[in-house]
Parts: sequence; structure tokens; C-alpha cells
Amino acid sequence: MNSINELASADASSSEDQPTRSSRKTNEGGLPPIRWIQNRLDWRGSDHMPQFCHAHGLGRVATLALILGAVLAVHALIFLQLHLHSRGWITISILDGRHPPLTPERIQLVYQWVLYVVALTAFHTLEFFTTAIYNPAVTSADSFVINQSMAYTTAALVSWIEFWIRFGFFPFVNNVPVSFIGLIFLTSGQIVRALAMITCGESFNHLIQQTKKDNHVLITHGIYKYFRHPSYVGFYYWSSGTQLLLGNPICAVCYSLASWYFFKRRIPFEEGTLLKYFPDEYPAYVASTWSGLPFIWSDIVTAQGDGGTTPRGSNSANHQEVSFSADGFADKKIS
Repeated sequence: MNSINELASADASSSEDQPTRSSRKTNEGGLPPIRWIQNRLDWRGSDHMPQFCHAHGLGRVATLALILGAVLAVHALIFLQLHLHSRGWITISILDGRHPPLTPERIQLVYQWVLYVVALTAFHTLEFFTTAIYNPAVTSADSFVINQSMAYTTAALVSWIEFWIRFGFFPFVNNVPVSFIGLIFLTSGQIVRALAMITCGESFNHLIQQTKKDNHVLITHGIYKYFRHPSYVGFYYWSSGTQLLLGNPICAVCYSLASWYFFKRRIPFEEGTLLKYFPDEYPAYVASTWSGLPFIWSDIVTAQGDGGTTPRGSNSANHQEVSFSADGFADKKIS
């Protein structure tokens, strides 16, 4: 039985009833270099190649899997070598601290960068493979969620620029304990998001569904027993954790605020939609679970006595305000 409890961003599209990303998006905004990168991520110019011109083409899937796998493997190997060198089991002369470019501060930053790249590539790889295992019918190259949006691409590039400016000019601007906290955040976020996708099974989809299906039910078990919207919770703490891991003070603040603001705007729409589809079930579910996202409150309140629901701020007596964070429908995508 399908379920309906994970809503994602409004800019995703269904491969069955909407154009593919490359034909749908214009990418007219942004700086020319970023626009060029986003066009490559959207596979623009591949219309003449059957295996690359649409999201279900095996050429796209194979290429993305190869690139992600290779980058992950290289950085995992680098991390292993760094660890073995630090233990004294192997010797890497350039890492002995006597070469000016690689001071101990910069070696520590290399550790953090390598772990970040492993986490980033693992995230996108797991997005695809979790979808392929638990919802194979909708799996496509877009399931890697690499080409989410120009905003996502820009944010990633800005964080890399900040890191390498610090590496080159301010390697002492770093806090190892904070970096470790970031590693915990992103690992926890990855686990929570994966559990959300697994719990939803065939109902979790990276693509937007505009209507409720007859066999959709509200998910309230598994990870959803504790978080109403674990996919959003997982992504929020994962994205914030990546910047803490890198030690980027500017992007750490910007990522957290931008992600929070996105969910803050997204929630009212999703809350209203879920209430419309589940007028009897959803208010009780809201009242018994935790959002997981800070300072985001529910617009749903439960009226005592008659069992009805009213919006927050109404004049109805004896109502109870509860907090929430909406992922919404399973058949939706995060951006």
C-alpha cells in the first residue's frame, strides 16, 4: 500500500507527466559560469543522443554513477593514506610538516575536505540507490538529485570557494571540535533521511505528485513515529553539517538560515494540503509528534471538545497549538 507523508520542493517534476529537467528549465538567472555548469548538470545539448536526452537514459545513469563512484573512491583512498600516515604506519614525505605549503593547519583542512567530499558523493549516491531499491519504478538519473537547482549549485560552489580561500590565506581559521560536530550532524542527517525514504518505500519519490492517490495513507510508523517529516529534518542537518565539517563560518550560517527559511516557507502549503487530504488523521498526528526543525510552528491547532481543527490564531476557544515541520507527500522531491 502506498503512503503519503513526504512533500518536497516545488521545482521537481514527474518524469511520467512532465518534461525532463533539461527541456523544462531555462537556467536564465545566475552568473554565466554558474549557468554553464548548471546546463551541463541538466544535460543540455544531449537531445541528439538517445541514452542521454532524458532522465531515464542509461547513459546518464551510468555516467553519473561512474563520476560519483570515482570521486568517492579517490577521496576515501586519500583519507585512508592520511590516517595511516598519522598513525606512523606509512610515510608520506610531503605531510611531514616541513614543507611550507602543507603546514599542520593545512593538513587538518585536507582531512576535513576529504571527509566532506566523501559525505557529499555518498549522499547523492545513496539518494539514487535507496530509490532504486525501495521504489525502482520511478528511478532515473534525476534520483541522484545532482541537478536540483541553480541555487543548490551556487551554494555548493560558494562553499568550496570559501574553504579554499581559507586554505590558502587563513588556514588558522579553523575549529576541529566544531568540525567533528559537523560530522555528527551530517551523519545523523544522512541516516534520518535514508530511514524516511526506506519507511515510505514505493511512496517516496523525488518527483512531485500534484494529487492524492486512492491508495495513499498517512505514514505514522517507523521514523515517522518520532518526526513528522524526517526527510526535511535529515536534509537540514546534513546540509548544515557539511559546512561545519569544512569549518566554513560564513557558509555554515548561510546554509542553516537558507535551509530553515526554505522549510519555513514550504511548510504552510504542505500543512494545508495534508490537512485537506487527512482532516481527521493529520491533526492528531501533528499533536503527537515532533517537527525536528527549530522554531517552526504548526498552523494546525486542535479544538477541544468537538474534535475539530482550527488554524492557529483563530478565536475558537480551548484550542491547543502544536509545532510541526512538513515533508508532506512521499511522492515529492527535496531541493
